[in-house]
Amino acid sequence: MKKLIIILVLAGAVVAVFFVLRSPKKNTDGFTITGTVTGFADSTKIYLEDATPGGRLNIIDSTQIAGGKFTLKGRVNGTTMNVMLGTKNNEDYKFLWVENTDMEFNAAKGKFNDAVITGSETQKDADKLASAVRPVTVSIDSLNHALQADSLGFNQAANAKMFDVLRNREITISAAFIKSNPNSVVSAEALNTYAASLGRDKTRQLYNAFSAEVKTSPYSKSIAEYLSLNKNLKVGDKYADFILRTPDGRDVKLSDFAGKITLVDFWASWCGPCRAQNPDLVAAYHRYKSKGFDILGVSLDTEKKEWVDAIFQDKLVWINVSDLKGDRSIPALIYGVSGIPDNVLIGRDGTILGRDLRGHALADKLAEVLK
Repeated sequence: MKKLIIILVLAGAVVAVFFVLRSPKKNTDGFTITGTVTGFADSTKIYLEDATPGGRLNIIDSTQIAGGKFTLKGRVNGTTMNVMLGTKNNEDYKFLWVENTDMEFNAAKGKFNDAVITGSETQKDADKLASAVRPVTVSIDSLNHALQADSLGFNQAANAKMFDVLRNREITISAAFIKSNPNSVVSAEALNTYAASLGRDKTRQLYNAFSAEVKTSPYSKSIAEYLSLNKNLKVGDKYADFILRTPDGRDVKLSDFAGKITLVDFWASWCGPCRAQNPDLVAAYHRYKSKGFDILGVSLDTEKKEWVDAIFQDKLVWINVSDLKGDRSIPALIYGVSGIPDNVLIGRDGTILGRDLRGHALADKLAEVLK
């Protein structure tokens, strides 16, 4: 028996030593990222930015590459933090999760998205999710290239349908990861990204399973805001009112349009597809405004100048409003906007007549209700 105890103690010691050797070295003073990269000239600047909600533009540290090496340092006020590591103007960049530990970053120029990152337990979760969705994201990238090449729109409908199929597959895979990993902040970030697509009920179910620690993350706080504001509105429901300001500071409510056929158009100056469809909206507005049709443009911009410039450039003569909160815009959360362009068509009596109507679908619906 004594011999067995000695063997077990020695085995335990070996396991303990192995665990110490293999586990990341925690650093109470903060984190250190040691980078090894290829293809870069010496003196190339590398930046590390806070990528948590509201902190994207805050530079944590910066340095220069020397002999294919660089070192970046910082400190996490908590367990983990999402950051963006990249070169000037984001020609190469990678989002990653840092912890107060020693980490390594290995990548080649032009392939930061394929970087091998070690030392962060949270990053392991992120890599697991990325690996699961990679076949779908590769297909989405290929489809985007096809859409760009199809300048005349010959395959527009088929490509759009395929995009929806791939997008839904990506969301399904991500939802499965979230359900299986309720103790990971990576799940909170993913759910915050897909909340509007998953809908209020499914989002609430996944959110409620999160651990108490994960619920303290900024991503979970954003999810809680979505859950408190979203009305889960469907075609046939009565509209939900909101109030926002015009560029000149005038408060406008959706209820101000009562008695009209009103299209609430969610868009942004930086959204290419939104800008591309604006000429059709302008034509529809001038064609039907005398029959009681109106448009309320709700921008998901964050910069006022870009928003106002786009209104002028695209000749959007209807009322435009924004709270300049981006995808955290209050109306976007109320109506569950998961991507733009998006819109809600509201009848004279306040009933929602259609959702996300574009091209021929919008033209046909307007012709139907404004005969």
